[in-house]
Amino acid sequence: MASRVHLGILGAGTVGGAVHDLIATGHLARFGVEADVVKVFTRTPGDKARYRVSPELFTTEAAEVTGHPDVDIVVEVLGAGGPDDLLAQKEWVVDALRNGKSVVTANKALLVAHGAEIWTAARECGRAVRFEACVGGGIPIIGPLTQSLSAERPTAVYGLVNGTCNYILTEMAQRGRSYEDALASAQALGYAEADPDADVSGRDAEAKLLLLSSITFGTRLKPGVIHRKGIEGIHAIDFLYAARKGRSTIKSMALARSVDGALEAMVTPMVVPEDHFIARIDGVTNAMFFKGEVSDGGAPDGGDWDYVFAGPGAGGGATAMAVLGDVHELVVRSDDAPFLPVESIVPGVGSVRPEDDLRASFYVRFVVRDQSGIVGELCQIFGEKRINVSEIWQLEHAGEELESLAGAGKGRAASSEVLPFVITLEETSVGQLRQALERIARKDYVLAEPLWLPIWRT
Repeated sequence: MASRVHLGILGAGTVGGAVHDLIATGHLARFGVEADVVKVFTRTPGDKARYRVSPELFTTEAAEVTGHPDVDIVVEVLGAGGPDDLLAQKEWVVDALRNGKSVVTANKALLVAHGAEIWTAARECGRAVRFEACVGGGIPIIGPLTQSLSAERPTAVYGLVNGTCNYILTEMAQRGRSYEDALASAQALGYAEADPDADVSGRDAEAKLLLLSSITFGTRLKPGVIHRKGIEGIHAIDFLYAARKGRSTIKSMALARSVDGALEAMVTPMVVPEDHFIARIDGVTNAMFFKGEVSDGGAPDGGDWDYVFAGPGAGGGATAMAVLGDVHELVVRSDDAPFLPVESIVPGVGSVRPEDDLRASFYVRFVVRDQSGIVGELCQIFGEKRINVSEIWQLEHAGEELESLAGAGKGRAASSEVLPFVITLEETSVGQLRQALERIARKDYVLAEPLWLPIWRT
């Protein structure tokens, strides 16, 4: 006999519409759950296709969803907004919990900003908050981290958590497209918003990583605490250098790992060796890795195990599927603990390593006005900061590649005067590197701000 559940939906955009469509076509019925949409909140109901068919389902008052007497579960798919929007969304979620509703959300920014208050309300009200759709689109990662892998001591979680960035970088790597062209393609295909800043700046990935860190390591971090760098400064020639000289590619990575009792966390493009599995994850696909140790040390291979989760990471359909997966779990496993205790899954790490203390080997790409003595002077500056140079990479460039670099940054130069090259550095700290690059950036022959990227290490 099928179970029946009545849903209220906060949001009728790309994801909300996809959730509604899947319910209307009987997606959950195939798994023994009959679902009905009782009420939908949106500020612009007249713009929605379903409004013309069922106007009575729509409201411009969120309280008509969160307080509706027939709603069992509130699905919150409003998407990230500014601080005022997130504050309002938090109030609506808390109101739903206090009205006896469980909540399924796809809003990672909301949980990062106001998770503590939401968890407290859920505990007090004996209701569930599920959020599989917050990270990785259609990839099940929250459930495995909190259930299947809970017996392991986590040492790292990392991977590709933003499908938009991965699509753009894939286009640049495989087709030699400029950043601007690849972004335009992502927007045309619906992988990037008209305002893509949250994706390309790393803010979306940062929110996801903070949420993953809270689950994996028991941390409570706010945006702005960890190192974050977007993909806007990457040029097509960086892929040429990475591939031809470094046998690598460039991926936008989110990484959190425990090192000597401290949490190291960052969101940044990295130079990734081509033989690493993650280097072959292309398009809008996301992939996340979990590295853990069996707590009792009883693993046959010494106790250090890796797991990978991969799947679609962009688009309303993938996220909607994850949302309905949570709805299904709430219905069929109603005897579970009513609250998912994110903050107590594992013991917290002792501290968060400051950004300037993060250490890595680095790829540094320069664009300078071609003149003698530059490389020697740069190596001297690095040496004064106790940074060891590993290699110097230089390629022959076509005229159009040089033309695309001419006029970049603080100075203009004819394409014949432009000289790009790469210096790779042995392990150093972010702080030391920044000090050296601040001196270098003041040199009159430097035409553009040097691009520096960590080189991936296991």
